Amino acid sequence: MKSLSWKLRRLRAMSAQEVWRRARIAVRDRFQTLGYARLDPGEAFDRLYEGTPEQVLGGSRLGSLVHIPMANKSFEATLGEAERLRRAEWSCFGRTIQLDDPPNWRKNYMSGQEWPNLPSRRLDYRRTDFAGDAKYTWEVGRLTLLPSLALAHRLTREQEYADRALRWMRDFAAQNPLGHGLHQTSGIEMAVRVLTCSFALALLHPLPRRLSEQKGEAGGSASKAGELRQSGIDSPDADEGVRLCLGLMAQQALHCRDHLSLGSSANNHLIAEYAAMAMMGALFPALRDADDLLKSGVTGLEQETMRQINPDGTSVEQAFGYIPFIWELILYPLVVAEGVGRRIRPDVKERLRASLEFARSVRLPSGATPQVGDEDDGRVLLSADEPRLDLVGNALAVWLDAPGLHTGSQALALLLLGRGPESAEEAPEGRCDFPQGGYTVWRHCGLHVTFDQGPLGWGTLAAHGHADALSLTIFRNGDPLIVDPGVYAYYGDREARDRFRSTPYHSTVHFGGRSQSEMLGPFLWGKRAQVVPKEDGFECEWFSGERHWRHVEVEPGRVRIEDRVAGEGAEILFVLHPSAEVRIDGGMATVRAGGSEAVFEAEGLEAWRAEPGEYSPRYGQRHKTLRLTARFALPHSVTAIRLRDA
Repeated sequence: MKSLSWKLRRLRAMSAQEVWRRARIAVRDRFQTLGYARLDPGEAFDRLYEGTPEQVLGGSRLGSLVHIPMANKSFEATLGEAERLRRAEWSCFGRTIQLDDPPNWRKNYMSGQEWPNLPSRRLDYRRTDFAGDAKYTWEVGRLTLLPSLALAHRLTREQEYADRALRWMRDFAAQNPLGHGLHQTSGIEMAVRVLTCSFALALLHPLPRRLSEQKGEAGGSASKAGELRQSGIDSPDADEGVRLCLGLMAQQALHCRDHLSLGSSANNHLIAEYAAMAMMGALFPALRDADDLLKSGVTGLEQETMRQINPDGTSVEQAFGYIPFIWELILYPLVVAEGVGRRIRPDVKERLRASLEFARSVRLPSGATPQVGDEDDGRVLLSADEPRLDLVGNALAVWLDAPGLHTGSQALALLLLGRGPESAEEAPEGRCDFPQGGYTVWRHCGLHVTFDQGPLGWGTLAAHGHADALSLTIFRNGDPLIVDPGVYAYYGDREARDRFRSTPYHSTVHFGGRSQSEMLGPFLWGKRAQVVPKEDGFECEWFSGERHWRHVEVEPGRVRIEDRVAGEGAEILFVLHPSAEVRIDGGMATVRAGGSEAVFEAEGLEAWRAEPGEYSPRYGQRHKTLRLTARFALPHSVTAIRLRDA
């Protein structure tokens, strides 16, 4: 990735203004280091806050960040995660890893290798020869495990959870000062840590006296120091841990402010950076830059909500899996900012409501969505194994006074807002169009079909988009019949990265195994296909000149796909779920998955074939599967799919 050719391609994706801005910041950082960047976390606390750690916590607004949870089965998944963390076991992208105590923050626990202990500017996180994919090391360093431990302490009052959270918090800050190591190479990683540490501190913060009295606990009328002792965060070691953590949190928020991902990089990374700024400004009035961080952070979040969520509720990144993560990044700081008197723009809330309705439309019975575009298990709070769409969507619905997505998954809403949604609704039956995002969704008697006519992705990079124009997914009663292949890898396997986002890996038409748009890097696209409405369908013009037109009709129990192609080597392809079984009989192909069956018949195509393929259910995992494919015998074809019980 350090090759001159890649740098030149990346440079071409920037405007002249962005190039000038980046150059100016690079020169400033090189020769005129910002004052806070020269400090270790302890010194940063002393310089950036007014008061002692106890005074900063006592004067903070951490109490407004969480509602004190009571024992509730909604928290069972996170309690289970915390119990495993007590044994230093953790689920990373669905695989159990054995952490050290405290974790080795430089280690890739998947490969066993370690990143060098070097200044951040000397580390290129895109490289894999150091310790493999940086995502696996970053995932531990986001510190999402700290709120889980803190919540377990709050629910059970077991001191071991708090001790472990504080010990790990202190060790991370001591081992990873700003400007040193892998974890300080990316703004979004810093930003997520600001959020996770804020929630951890809020959950470790003393119980309000009135609740202690209501529960009849000893010490209900104790002094503030007594409450700190009761919560276990006033020992000398803990006090120093809080001091280091608060110092690093402030440094990271200020770094985000001074290194915003503007221009070609302005995607969910920018939302995260504004979120960190707003959170620190709202929660810690003793922070000397609090007012500026709060104002700039909230203004930026409002602006990016309107830019990165379309009026129809779709995400401009063309990546369904990132929707709950983006909701988290927006929701938490706005809830806190509103709680301290900052008025949130009504149009921002309306845009988030539209996003909730889009999610309701694409939501599958499992609580997931079709795997359109990139996805990497991004989260801030609670167990990674909970259904994120419902979990975060229900909390968003409560804040917006809207119906929830599902009656389950109440934990986040209870924790953040003190109550779950009063009701939950499913999307209405029939067809729903999302013209700005470029999707059509049909829901008919358990049949769920998505049709993608959207652009490649957002901005000049289209970083998280896939070359999947005019692709389909088909589910029946939750059974996956035609699926999106998923993601699998970012940097760790470059060839797999390209395969999984290529056109021949999606349920559309390809020409000779090529892709609609030009790949220039793992998060960089060059010349792009263009999709436009034509007649009663949509036409995709490839960057290389081929054309594919598609029209889709959906009725209960039936999907009809009409295709026209102009180009050599045209083939139609449908990606099957690994659970699917295929039987080909002459011109008919039958696909069975779960309790559902799909029968494919076509005109204008050669015989159906079942070819080997790949499917990734989540980041870092892949399974063998089959792809149903056929060559075009004529420039025009009609594929009829009948759906029925198996």
